[in-house]
Amino acid sequence: MRLRGFFRHENETKLGTLLIRFSLVFFAVFALLLSGGYLLQNHFIKTSYLQVRDLAFLTENLDLLEKALVEQENGRRGFILTGEESLLASYERGTADYERIIRILETNIPLTAGFSSDIKSVLADAKLLQSAYDRPLPNLAEVGSSLGRADMQDGEQFFFELNTKFDDLSELISVQRTFERGRLLRLITLTLALTAAVALLALALYIYFIVKNIKRLVHPLTELDRAISSYEGSQTGISSYTSTGELGRLVNAFHRMGQDMRRESEKLEETYKMIDALNRADSVQDVYRETLLHMRQLVQCDKISLIMQNPDKRFSFKAVLQNERLNLKETLLPNERHELRELVQSGTSLLYEDWHRKRPPGELADRLHEEGFRSSVHVLLKKEARIVGILTLLSLEPGFFTAIKKQRLEKLAPMIVTAIENARQTDRIQSLAMRDGLTGLWNRRHFENVLGRLEQESCADAGRPRPLCLIMLDVDRFKQFNDTRGHQEGDAVLKHISLLLQAYCRFGDLPFRFGGEEFAVLLPDTQLEEAAAVADRLCRLIEFDSPSPEYVVTASFGVAQLHSGQPSQELIRSADSALYRAKALGRNRVCTDTQDLNDSA
Repeated sequence: MRLRGFFRHENETKLGTLLIRFSLVFFAVFALLLSGGYLLQNHFIKTSYLQVRDLAFLTENLDLLEKALVEQENGRRGFILTGEESLLASYERGTADYERIIRILETNIPLTAGFSSDIKSVLADAKLLQSAYDRPLPNLAEVGSSLGRADMQDGEQFFFELNTKFDDLSELISVQRTFERGRLLRLITLTLALTAAVALLALALYIYFIVKNIKRLVHPLTELDRAISSYEGSQTGISSYTSTGELGRLVNAFHRMGQDMRRESEKLEETYKMIDALNRADSVQDVYRETLLHMRQLVQCDKISLIMQNPDKRFSFKAVLQNERLNLKETLLPNERHELRELVQSGTSLLYEDWHRKRPPGELADRLHEEGFRSSVHVLLKKEARIVGILTLLSLEPGFFTAIKKQRLEKLAPMIVTAIENARQTDRIQSLAMRDGLTGLWNRRHFENVLGRLEQESCADAGRPRPLCLIMLDVDRFKQFNDTRGHQEGDAVLKHISLLLQAYCRFGDLPFRFGGEEFAVLLPDTQLEEAAAVADRLCRLIEFDSPSPEYVVTASFGVAQLHSGQPSQELIRSADSALYRAKALGRNRVCTDTQDLNDSA
């Protein structure tokens, strides 16, 4: 670890010291490398040179031995043939040189292991020649007189063969010496090339290390400039620079500051968009829609729901956003009244960071837990001390919601409450224009608006359109009633029927005064058989709950269902046609656009 730390340092401010360390170590290693190359080359040269030298020494001594034999033989033969004593000196020199060289060659035979057997053979032949033909000097004359011509020729032939062996051996040694000399030159060249290559590689590594660390010195300064520019708002991109040094930490800090500012700017921009959308909302439904859609952009959670407390103190879902699908259908929560009332009475928003440790009570929370939700925050929407509703955000990830996110959501709550209150006030004002002045029911104008909206919702899902039914009812013989009992009593009948419709229509059904003595009820998400049953129940209620015991009021009903691809005006025509068929069949009955369901009362 110490050696690694000697050559590596994450702190850019101490890279200068690192460069000095590396340079010193590099030059020391480079010197050792050159010394090693020199010693290796010296070893190769010495080994190969000794081989060449020993071969040259062997060649030289063989030549000297051959000359000594020639000189000895010439002196001996000349003295024998001529008797001149001057030739004895040549013979003596040859003999002395022969003995000396023989000793030298016998001593140095191990130096040339490859030619040991050849040298021994030549030396044996030379000794054989000496033993066969060499005589002491006083006996040379006698030998010469006793030798015949044949013996002289045999000796000459043996000497010639010995010379041939000398020449052949010298040739072999010369070839080997040439080979060793070439090998020596190749080793020298290879050693020099390897030393130069390693030296160049070491220099390249040194240059690479120097350049790399110089870049490390310059890079954080460049990144610091980019970070500062990013912090100031310049579009310079996000760097991937990481380091544990002082400059690295400073660069990363600037990057984090810039990223935080960009995130805060995006959230602030989305908040401004949400405020603008809420201010432009035309109805409470629009407020619900814009609240959930923009809240999804701000928080990026998996599910958002808005629960409101109605004037009758009951709780209901007003809007739910899940899997990018927004549902604005109102749904009552009768089973959660106790748990929601405790949350409302607590007066504070609640945070459940991890449902594994703790989650909200109630059957609804149990179902959500089974669906995989693991974190939630429940923000109370209140104006002063009055609770308006509950904004619930859920996530599949444990720990997704934190106290900081809860605080930010609580700061948005007053804005949402104000938008809801303003939308409700606007709805009340618009409601005055959409209400019938006599009965208090929605009027014909609002009927057409609602019918158009329900038609769009019904056709929104092409694969499975939502059913929609219409009930048209008309007071039987109302003109005759007005003529006999007066218009004031007729108005009382209309008010009484409107009260019955408001009291006994199902939750979600919408009653209207269509015009005169004619009323209409829109039934979303209702099939024709169910709508006919509702109409039958209303028909009997009107008959048995007349406003006065002096008379009985009845009404005729026509029921129709909107079919796929059918325009809304066709639904009105079908229900109106069924209504007139009910009147034609005797009044006080319910008819659908397909058949008559009731007997006469």
